[in-house]
Amino acid sequence: MILSSKELRKILYDFNSISNRLLQAAVDDYTGVLGKFLKYIEDTPIIMDYINDCETCSMNIQEEVKQVQSSYGELILPTGDTDEEEIFNVYAILKYLVDTNNPICNGIAIGYSSSRDYQSKIKGFNERFVMVLIRHIERYLTKIGIDMGIDEKAIYNVSVQNGQAIIATDNSVVTAENYIGINVNELRELLDNVLKQAKALSSEDQEHVAESIEVIEEGTKDNPKRSLIKTGLSVLQAIKGTAEFAIAVTELMKFLQPLI
Repeated sequence: MILSSKELRKILYDFNSISNRLLQAAVDDYTGVLGKFLKYIEDTPIIMDYINDCETCSMNIQEEVKQVQSSYGELILPTGDTDEEEIFNVYAILKYLVDTNNPICNGIAIGYSSSRDYQSKIKGFNERFVMVLIRHIERYLTKIGIDMGIDEKAIYNVSVQNGQAIIATDNSVVTAENYIGINVNELRELLDNVLKQAKALSSEDQEHVAESIEVIEEGTKDNPKRSLIKTGLSVLQAIKGTAEFAIAVTELMKFLQPLI
């Protein structure tokens, strides 16, 4: 597929947006929003090709779902032992649940929370099952952004082989741009503050914050690389954390605005 850096950032933004909508969906709306989430994935070739390239699903999905649904909270859905298994299995199970109009909150989600509140059960299902797929896709798209580099005008041919993006650029000329300088010490303080506020988040979110900070640091070395900076910031924006974390991210974004 032919893809520019700008188009990739739009895809990452849209994916984060539909993912956040799913994670915040009310019980009554959940299956419908999950269907929209899967449709976005299926309509976005760079994501769907990645999932299809990981196809390793050997489980009997219908039987697995039936066992979990009839266990009254004793069992939860399997994901897989490898990254490839997790990616394809979670997608395949979610698609099956939507296609069969499965009442997720009344059976599947029961084992994901000890609370009697159905919204809490859906939240647990999202955090322990759906987020497995979301994080894999986020990481994949972010790494493609890093590999594509800084030239927004370049067009890239992106294909997937063995779970890896193969990126070939055209023969366009990279033109130099002038950037506004930044205070390195102030940037360091803002990055450190984001990391500090991230300590209140889950270990998985802390890992993604650390990865995003590394991307931003790489993007602000020498001549600023706006695609890296934007990619790192977009991931930070997508993380739901404390008010203090949100403020820290906002301050960092304002500081880096002249570079993007």
